[in-house]
Amino acid sequence: MNSIAFAPASIGNFSVGFDVLGLALTATDGSVLGDRVEVSASEQMQLVVSGDYAHAVPHDASNLVFQAGVLLQQWLLEHGVGKHCWQLQLQKGLPVASGTGSSAASAVAAVRALADWCQEQLQLALPAGEQWRMLAALEAQASGSAHLDNLAPAMLGGLVLCPLHGQPRRLPVINHWHYVLAYSGQHIATRAARASMPKSYPRAVTIRQMQRLAMVVDGLHRQDADCVLAHLQDEIAEPYRAGLIDGYVENRECLLAAGARFVGISGSGPSLFAIADDAETAQRLADELQQQMPLLVGGFISVCRVYERA
Repeated sequence: MNSIAFAPASIGNFSVGFDVLGLALTATDGSVLGDRVEVSASEQMQLVVSGDYAHAVPHDASNLVFQAGVLLQQWLLEHGVGKHCWQLQLQKGLPVASGTGSSAASAVAAVRALADWCQEQLQLALPAGEQWRMLAALEAQASGSAHLDNLAPAMLGGLVLCPLHGQPRRLPVINHWHYVLAYSGQHIATRAARASMPKSYPRAVTIRQMQRLAMVVDGLHRQDADCVLAHLQDEIAEPYRAGLIDGYVENRECLLAAGARFVGISGSGPSLFAIADDAETAQRLADELQQQMPLLVGGFISVCRVYERA
């Protein structure tokens, strides 16, 4: 019997919350914006990769989905369950090095599918803490550090706050907001984007960013959209990453002029996201951007809503 799991695209950082805020998204037109993993028992570990972006990921043991199987195999052996192997089928629906949470989606879909397989076939619940540990280890392999701001929304859905200690927590969202997620096709690896940032910041910058993050969280709980929008500014990453993204400044100005309430970098870029007050405005923004942004192979522009786990 097979177990199947899906993990959506996500916006890491959500501009104001570097490494601590993430938002899961789903396309309003029904197109698949995420990764899907199917797990079945096998005599040896196997990986099968398909999907629009299958060409962009390794098809061998270095793939994060295969590595998720290795981590679970080790855990089962350590807990006296015995050796198990699987065929892991990855349907890759997100581009790599795009700032859309691609590596997180693969990791989350794999861990969820494997956990479901253990529950259904072995009647063994993989502890939540162990699942988060596996996810952090996989993300560290992919990007060099175990930040959860893409993993957490892909795992839980919605807008998620990643604390220093304990498991990530869901935050309220502004329900009427629509989002435009745009990926030009340019590739920027997370490691390269992080390398562009300074290793330390002036005290005043750090204080301002803490104030903004606090007010965004407060505004979300009070459902004060204007408060949230007024404090979404990013002084930590965007000033250093914007120059790496082809056309970002011009595209941002185009979207703001067309009625976007906010425009920011999605994760480490080069994808950008825009916030709109309604579906009609979001579609108009997407149409404007379609004229403004040349799309390379694999690029897309998608109107989205918040992805909620069933």
